Amino acid sequence: MAAGVCLRPGDWIEPDSRAAVGLQHVVARAARHRIVLLGERHDWPDHHRWQLHVLAALAATGRPLVLGFEAFPRPVQPVLDAWSRGEIETAALLARADWTRIWGGDPDLYLPLLHFARMHRVPIVALNVPRSLVRTVSRGGWASVPAAQRLGLAAPAPAGPAQRARLAAAYESHRCAPAPPEALDHFVEAHLVWDRAMASALTAATEAHPDALVVGIVGEGHAERPGGIAHQLASVGAPAPLVLLPRDVTPPCTPVPAGVADVVFGVMPLPSERPPPHPSPCQAPASIQRL
Repeated sequence: MAAGVCLRPGDWIEPDSRAAVGLQHVVARAARHRIVLLGERHDWPDHHRWQLHVLAALAATGRPLVLGFEAFPRPVQPVLDAWSRGEIETAALLARADWTRIWGGDPDLYLPLLHFARMHRVPIVALNVPRSLVRTVSRGGWASVPAAQRLGLAAPAPAGPAQRARLAAAYESHRCAPAPPEALDHFVEAHLVWDRAMASALTAATEAHPDALVVGIVGEGHAERPGGIAHQLASVGAPAPLVLLPRDVTPPCTPVPAGVADVVFGVMPLPSERPPPHPSPCQAPASIQRL
């Protein structure tokens, strides 16, 4: 199939080889990596269930795990540490992490993963940066951010043509009024800063936990290739991640193009759990939190 390999519900497919594989094969591939990215659409319940199932399979190997979340910015790291140690309750976690303001959405989608980490004393890492930094970049580019406010981040590696085209399409879907030519450049750069920040946090986690497998719970736009977190890791010579993505299947199957991930899993959510289409936001390009 020219458009890509045909994915059905319950299938594990390696898009590049077009091979159907099993969970044991996926876990064996993960054993050869330091970092695994589990992508998601943030508001799809089946994506988070799939993440939990994969996380449990990885834990069953006996290898220590570290769990990183895009949903948490770095300033809340002490809260996550307290949660992992079993020192605070769920309500305190959400309140002290300022969940509603910083991330929003239904916390019940993420709590099973967080409870898994707490139950097994898996360290949790905040992968994100404060939204204010990304907003600054989206308005004026990386060069507009004072050095003291860059949180130790280096300039991100530039986007390749395919990633830039994908981000340009997302930009157009967010834009409702004419904008200066540089606005698209700033939008792309803001997304790259997000990727770079998470790549940096994942790399730091591998250094702090040299025997562990570091698992990133991130949006599919940051996980999928070309570009994304993998691109930023490669730009600094860091270990390449194993990229695993769920894909929603429309009967009889959904084509998956080569290159998007190492392995893709087919899900077909219950009709009652399919989130409604996102309305056109007609807002400034700063709103890329849900990419």
